[in-house]
Amino acid sequence: MLLLSGCPQAGDDSEGVQTEPAEKQLKLVASGDTQGWIMPCGCTSNQSGGLLRRGSYLKNLRKQNDVIFVDVGGAADGTAPYQLEKFRSVLKGEQLMGIHAHNLGAAEIKFGKEILDSLSESLQVPFVSANVLDFQGELIFPAYRLYQGDEGTVLVTGVVSPRYSGLKLMVSDPADAIFKMLETVSEKYDWLIVLAYLDEGELRGLATTLPEAHAVIGGPTQQSLSPQMIGPVLVTSATNKGKFLAELDFQSGSKRSLNAKVVEMSPDFADESSQEKNLEVFRGILAKKDFHANESGLLSNERWPITHSDQVAGTQTCRECHTETCDHWDQTGHAHAWERLVAEGAHVDSYCQQCHTTGYGWEGGFVSAKLSTKRVNVGCESCHGPSREHSMNSSRPTTFDAQAQCLRCHDPENSPKFQYDSYWEKIAHE
Repeated sequence: MLLLSGCPQAGDDSEGVQTEPAEKQLKLVASGDTQGWIMPCGCTSNQSGGLLRRGSYLKNLRKQNDVIFVDVGGAADGTAPYQLEKFRSVLKGEQLMGIHAHNLGAAEIKFGKEILDSLSESLQVPFVSANVLDFQGELIFPAYRLYQGDEGTVLVTGVVSPRYSGLKLMVSDPADAIFKMLETVSEKYDWLIVLAYLDEGELRGLATTLPEAHAVIGGPTQQSLSPQMIGPVLVTSATNKGKFLAELDFQSGSKRSLNAKVVEMSPDFADESSQEKNLEVFRGILAKKDFHANESGLLSNERWPITHSDQVAGTQTCRECHTETCDHWDQTGHAHAWERLVAEGAHVDSYCQQCHTTGYGWEGGFVSAKLSTKRVNVGCESCHGPSREHSMNSSRPTTFDAQAQCLRCHDPENSPKFQYDSYWEKIAHE
């Protein structure tokens, strides 16, 4: 925690002495760069992040504090139908946490004005942006939002990097947009907080240009930035797939100032009940819609490049000639990968399906949970590649080097304990 100003320490109460309840302190908590992660990023239990922990953190913080909850942007991970549904559930989760302002980041503006308007209206999302414009040059959402607390009034505005100006919406210069916005503000405020979906260099540049701000909070800075001062401006960031939150404490008095810290959403935080229900509802929607692989937005991912013309034959076809090898496969974790998803209720989620099925999105491979019951589990072709032509002509080699495929799924997020030699030994066969 970076202490930016001193604050009085409460003395210990003597036994039996009654004291007046302490006034709630005004705090601001910022999330950002969630990238669709409703659950903690990755498959393992020791990962950080997720709305369930975020909800628990905010709920506990509000017991003794007046909390403004905001989001810097970057809440979605794409615009495909599955990703839009996930974004909608993230926004629902934020609503359950009492969101006060959600800045438009790169992921949000890719949806375009029509979808954002629909989400704002149907879910009552308090979007904010001082520099995202339609092609008539008009702001599409309010440039700022005010929060009145016992310790003063906080003005929250938001900007995104002009690098993300695109075919659907325009983005103006962040500093110019904020100065223009300030000229229009008629209300009195005590603190100016800028939510800035900018990279680290842009973030620091904005803070240097904008001494009027009390804090500038990013942003896609790859790693969260510990609170630091750039001139009179506090700079920090909440980033990296929602794994971290930035928390600001407002100090009232003749010199209004801030304390700040970055908090990791680690497994130490319990799952909050309303967010658990939100996850349950989301999975129910996924089960009903049964998104196909080509509706997931995941096929362009480096994990599953479509660079081959062969088709998936299926493990049963492989078994016709490779009986002993398939009998060995039956005893491995790969043969029971789908069962693990079903036990957790995650088998309906496209992201999870990628690495627990055979040939996700490939010709002849896994399409969806309802349509592809014979392509569940990590079958032979997950490692050896689509092999229909090999099954018809054994002299034709399989398409992949099996030993080179592990890291497609056993990456640091989903398999942090992966060690090639020990893991390969579990599945090795002739």
